[in-house]
Amino acid sequence: MESDEWAKQGAKLRYDRQTDTYYLHVSVTQEREDSSEEAESRTVLGVDRNVDGYLAVTSTGAFIGNADLLNHKRREYERRRARLQQQGTRSAHLTIQSIGDTFANWPEGFLHQASKRLVEQAVSQDCSVIVFEDLEQIRERISNASKFQQWAFRELKRQTAYKARAEGIAVESVHPAYTSQRCSHADCGFTHEDNRDGNEFACQKCGKELHADYNAARNIAHRYVQNRLKSGSGRATNHLALKSGTVNGNGDYSPSTV
Repeated sequence: MESDEWAKQGAKLRYDRQTDTYYLHVSVTQEREDSSEEAESRTVLGVDRNVDGYLAVTSTGAFIGNADLLNHKRREYERRRARLQQQGTRSAHLTIQSIGDTFANWPEGFLHQASKRLVEQAVSQDCSVIVFEDLEQIRERISNASKFQQWAFRELKRQTAYKARAEGIAVESVHPAYTSQRCSHADCGFTHEDNRDGNEFACQKCGKELHADYNAARNIAHRYVQNRLKSGSGRATNHLALKSGTVNGNGDYSPSTV
Protein backbone atom coordinates (compact mmCIF):
# COMPACT_ATOMS: atom_id res chain seq x y z
CA MET A 1 0.00 0.00 0.00
CA GLU A 2 1.22 3.51 -0.74
CA SER A 3 0.58 6.87 0.85
CA ASP A 4 -0.98 9.72 -1.11
CA GLU A 5 1.60 12.10 0.34
CA TRP A 6 5.01 12.86 -1.12
CA ALA A 7 7.89 14.29 0.93
CA LYS A 8 10.45 16.57 -0.69
CA GLN A 9 13.95 15.18 -0.26
CA GLY A 10 15.93 17.94 -1.94
CA ALA A 11 16.05 20.34 -4.88
CA LYS A 12 18.73 21.67 -7.19
CA LEU A 13 18.49 24.66 -9.54
CA ARG A 14 20.58 24.59 -12.70
CA TYR A 15 21.13 27.33 -15.29
CA ASP A 16 22.04 26.56 -18.92
CA ARG A 17 23.77 29.65 -20.33
CA GLN A 18 23.55 28.46 -23.93
CA THR A 19 19.76 28.25 -23.91
CA ASP A 20 19.22 30.84 -21.14
CA THR A 21 17.05 28.30 -19.33
CA TYR A 22 16.71 27.33 -15.67
CA TYR A 23 16.03 23.72 -14.65
CA LEU A 24 14.73 22.71 -11.23
CA HIS A 25 15.36 19.09 -10.23
CA VAL A 26 13.27 18.05 -7.22
CA SER A 27 13.69 14.69 -5.44
CA VAL A 28 10.66 13.37 -3.57
CA THR A 29 9.90 10.25 -1.55
CA GLN A 30 6.69 8.34 -0.88
CA GLU A 31 6.08 5.86 1.92
CA ARG A 32 4.92 2.40 0.92
CA GLU A 33 3.97 -0.64 2.93
CA ASP A 34 4.61 -4.06 1.43
CA SER A 35 2.17 -6.81 2.29
CA SER A 36 3.72 -9.99 3.66
CA GLU A 37 2.86 -11.74 0.40
CA GLU A 38 4.70 -9.11 -1.63
CA ALA A 39 7.67 -9.17 0.74
CA GLU A 40 8.00 -12.93 0.39
CA SER A 41 7.67 -13.09 -3.40
CA ARG A 42 10.28 -10.93 -5.09
CA THR A 43 11.88 -10.86 -8.51
CA VAL A 44 15.39 -9.44 -8.43
CA LEU A 45 17.15 -7.41 -11.13
CA GLY A 46 20.94 -7.44 -10.91
CA VAL A 47 22.96 -4.46 -12.20
CA ASP A 48 26.67 -4.37 -13.04
CA ARG A 49 28.20 -0.87 -13.28
CA ASN A 50 31.29 -0.08 -15.33
CA VAL A 51 33.83 2.72 -15.78
CA ASP A 52 34.17 1.91 -19.48
CA GLY A 53 32.10 0.21 -22.17
CA TYR A 54 28.45 0.01 -21.12
CA LEU A 55 27.58 2.14 -18.10
CA ALA A 56 25.24 -0.51 -16.69
CA VAL A 57 24.25 -4.05 -17.68
CA THR A 58 21.30 -5.89 -16.15
CA SER A 59 20.66 -9.56 -15.39
CA THR A 60 17.92 -9.44 -18.04
CA GLY A 61 20.46 -8.55 -20.71
CA ALA A 62 19.78 -4.81 -21.05
CA PHE A 63 22.92 -2.85 -21.97
CA ILE A 64 22.44 0.74 -20.82
CA GLY A 65 24.44 3.92 -21.37
CA ASN A 66 27.89 4.54 -22.80
CA ALA A 67 30.52 5.02 -20.09
CA ASP A 68 33.13 5.82 -22.74
CA LEU A 69 31.03 8.76 -23.96
CA LEU A 70 30.65 10.01 -20.39
CA ASN A 71 34.42 9.86 -19.89
CA HIS A 72 35.09 11.47 -23.28
CA LYS A 73 32.85 14.43 -22.43
CA ARG A 74 34.69 14.88 -19.14
CA ARG A 75 38.14 14.80 -20.77
CA GLU A 76 36.97 17.19 -23.50
CA TYR A 77 35.76 19.65 -20.85
CA GLU A 78 38.99 19.41 -18.85
CA ARG A 79 41.18 19.98 -21.93
CA ARG A 80 39.17 23.02 -22.99
CA ARG A 81 39.21 24.45 -19.45
CA ALA A 82 42.99 23.98 -19.25
CA ARG A 83 43.51 25.88 -22.53
CA LEU A 84 41.32 28.74 -21.35
CA GLN A 85 43.09 28.92 -17.98
CA GLN A 86 46.39 29.35 -19.80
CA GLN A 87 44.97 32.40 -21.61
CA GLY A 88 44.19 34.09 -18.29
CA THR A 89 41.89 36.73 -19.81
CA ARG A 90 38.55 37.90 -18.43
CA SER A 91 36.84 36.57 -21.55
CA ALA A 92 38.45 33.17 -21.00
CA HIS A 93 37.34 33.21 -17.34
CA LEU A 94 33.73 33.89 -18.36
CA THR A 95 33.88 31.11 -20.94
CA ILE A 96 35.15 28.70 -18.27
CA GLN A 97 32.12 29.54 -16.13
CA SER A 98 29.79 29.00 -19.09
CA ILE A 99 31.17 25.64 -20.16
CA GLY A 100 31.35 24.59 -16.48
CA ASP A 101 27.61 25.16 -16.06
CA THR A 102 26.90 23.32 -19.31
CA PHE A 103 29.04 20.33 -18.39
CA ALA A 104 27.60 20.16 -14.85
CA ASN A 105 24.14 19.70 -16.37
CA TRP A 106 25.14 17.19 -19.04
CA PRO A 107 26.32 14.21 -16.92
CA GLU A 108 23.38 14.54 -14.55
CA GLY A 109 21.01 14.40 -17.52
CA PHE A 110 22.94 11.48 -18.99
CA LEU A 111 22.72 9.52 -15.74
CA HIS A 112 19.06 10.51 -15.40
CA GLN A 113 18.31 8.77 -18.69
CA ALA A 114 20.34 5.70 -17.70
CA SER A 115 18.65 5.39 -14.29
CA LYS A 116 15.26 5.86 -15.93
CA ARG A 117 15.98 2.96 -18.28
CA LEU A 118 17.10 0.78 -15.36
CA VAL A 119 13.85 1.35 -13.52
CA GLU A 120 11.82 0.83 -16.71
CA GLN A 121 13.60 -2.49 -17.17
CA ALA A 122 12.73 -3.51 -13.60
CA VAL A 123 9.08 -2.51 -14.07
CA SER A 124 8.80 -4.34 -17.41
CA GLN A 125 10.09 -7.54 -15.78
CA ASP A 126 7.85 -7.10 -12.73
CA CYS A 127 10.87 -6.84 -10.43
CA SER A 128 10.50 -5.67 -6.85
CA VAL A 129 14.22 -5.35 -6.08
CA ILE A 130 17.15 -3.79 -7.99
CA VAL A 131 20.54 -4.94 -6.73
CA PHE A 132 23.90 -3.19 -7.25
CA GLU A 133 27.39 -4.05 -6.05
CA ASP A 134 28.27 -2.42 -2.74
CA LEU A 135 30.39 0.59 -3.73
CA GLU A 136 32.30 0.49 -0.44
CA GLN A 137 33.42 -3.03 -1.33
CA ILE A 138 34.59 -2.24 -4.87
CA ARG A 139 36.82 0.73 -4.07
CA GLU A 140 39.86 -1.45 -4.69
CA ARG A 141 38.56 -2.41 -8.13
CA ILE A 142 37.90 1.20 -9.11
CA SER A 143 40.78 2.76 -7.19
CA ASN A 144 42.38 3.76 -10.50
CA ALA A 145 39.14 5.33 -11.70
CA SER A 146 38.87 9.09 -11.63
CA LYS A 147 36.93 10.90 -8.94
CA PHE A 148 34.42 11.72 -11.67
CA GLN A 149 33.90 8.04 -12.53
CA GLN A 150 33.47 7.17 -8.86
CA TRP A 151 30.92 9.98 -8.57
CA ALA A 152 29.07 8.58 -11.60
CA PHE A 153 28.87 5.16 -9.91
CA ARG A 154 27.30 6.68 -6.81
CA GLU A 155 25.05 9.07 -8.73
CA LEU A 156 23.63 6.33 -10.97
CA LYS A 157 22.57 4.34 -7.92
CA ARG A 158 21.17 7.43 -6.16
CA GLN A 159 19.08 8.44 -9.14
CA THR A 160 17.91 4.86 -9.65
CA ALA A 161 16.93 4.59 -5.96
CA TYR A 162 14.55 7.55 -5.87
CA LYS A 163 12.95 6.61 -9.21
CA ALA A 164 12.58 3.01 -8.06
CA ARG A 165 10.91 4.03 -4.80
CA ALA A 166 8.22 5.82 -6.77
CA GLU A 167 7.45 2.46 -8.41
CA GLY A 168 7.49 0.53 -5.13
CA ILE A 169 10.83 -1.10 -6.00
CA ALA A 170 13.58 -1.52 -3.40
CA VAL A 171 17.26 -0.88 -4.18
CA GLU A 172 19.79 -3.09 -2.39
CA SER A 173 23.53 -3.83 -2.47
CA VAL A 174 25.61 -7.00 -2.20
CA HIS A 175 29.30 -7.76 -1.78
CA PRO A 176 30.81 -7.96 -5.27
CA ALA A 177 33.55 -10.55 -4.59
CA TYR A 178 34.08 -12.89 -7.57
CA THR A 179 30.89 -11.81 -9.37
CA SER A 180 32.99 -11.25 -12.49
CA GLN A 181 34.73 -14.65 -12.23
CA ARG A 182 31.81 -16.94 -11.33
CA CYS A 183 29.83 -18.78 -13.99
CA SER A 184 26.21 -17.65 -13.63
CA HIS A 185 24.78 -20.74 -15.32
CA ALA A 186 22.30 -22.29 -12.87
CA ASP A 187 23.86 -25.77 -13.02
CA CYS A 188 27.47 -24.61 -12.76
CA GLY A 189 28.74 -21.76 -10.56
CA PHE A 190 32.40 -22.55 -11.27
CA THR A 191 34.60 -19.62 -10.19
CA HIS A 192 38.02 -18.92 -11.70
CA GLU A 193 39.92 -15.83 -12.83
CA ASP A 194 40.53 -17.41 -16.26
CA ASN A 195 36.79 -17.47 -16.93
CA ARG A 196 36.84 -13.78 -17.85
CA ASP A 197 38.89 -12.14 -20.57
CA GLY A 198 37.93 -8.50 -21.05
CA ASN A 199 34.30 -8.33 -22.21
CA GLU A 200 34.16 -12.08 -22.85
CA PHE A 201 33.20 -14.72 -20.31
CA ALA A 202 33.80 -18.39 -21.10
CA CYS A 203 33.44 -20.87 -18.25
CA GLN A 204 36.46 -23.18 -18.09
CA LYS A 205 34.27 -25.93 -16.67
CA CYS A 206 30.89 -25.97 -18.46
CA GLY A 207 31.83 -23.92 -21.55
CA LYS A 208 29.06 -21.33 -21.05
CA GLU A 209 29.83 -18.14 -23.02
CA LEU A 210 28.30 -14.75 -22.16
CA HIS A 211 29.12 -11.08 -22.28
CA ALA A 212 31.23 -10.63 -19.13
CA ASP A 213 29.16 -7.74 -17.72
CA TYR A 214 25.90 -9.62 -18.33
CA ASN A 215 27.35 -12.62 -16.49
CA ALA A 216 28.39 -10.36 -13.58
CA ALA A 217 24.91 -8.80 -13.38
CA ARG A 218 23.35 -12.26 -13.14
CA ASN A 219 25.75 -13.12 -10.33
CA ILE A 220 24.92 -9.90 -8.46
CA ALA A 221 21.23 -10.80 -8.46
CA HIS A 222 22.06 -14.44 -7.61
CA ARG A 223 24.07 -13.35 -4.57
CA TYR A 224 21.14 -11.32 -3.23
CA VAL A 225 18.79 -14.29 -3.67
CA GLN A 226 21.27 -16.61 -1.94
CA ASN A 227 21.78 -14.14 0.92
CA ARG A 228 18.02 -14.09 1.46
CA LEU A 229 17.92 -17.89 1.51
CA LYS A 230 20.75 -18.10 4.03
CA SER A 231 19.09 -15.55 6.29
CA GLY A 232 15.89 -17.59 6.25
CA SER A 233 13.86 -14.63 4.98
CA GLY A 234 13.92 -15.43 1.29
CA ARG A 235 13.11 -19.14 1.08
CA ALA A 236 12.47 -20.09 -2.58
CA THR A 237 10.31 -17.07 -3.32
CA ASN A 238 13.07 -14.70 -4.41
CA HIS A 239 13.68 -14.99 -8.14
CA LEU A 240 16.56 -13.87 -10.32
CA ALA A 241 15.32 -12.03 -13.44
CA LEU A 242 16.97 -13.28 -16.65
CA LYS A 243 16.42 -12.64 -20.37
CA SER A 244 14.08 -15.55 -20.86
CA GLY A 245 12.49 -16.04 -17.44
CA THR A 246 13.37 -16.34 -13.76
CA VAL A 247 15.37 -18.67 -11.52
CA ASN A 248 14.74 -19.05 -7.80
CA GLY A 249 17.28 -19.70 -5.06
CA ASN A 250 16.91 -23.45 -5.49
CA GLY A 251 17.79 -23.25 -9.19
CA ASP A 252 14.23 -23.84 -10.44
CA TYR A 253 13.68 -22.12 -13.78
CA SER A 254 10.41 -20.51 -14.91
CA PRO A 255 10.21 -19.32 -18.54
CA SER A 256 8.83 -15.88 -19.28
CA THR A 257 5.16 -15.72 -20.22
CA VAL A 258 5.75 -12.59 -22.34
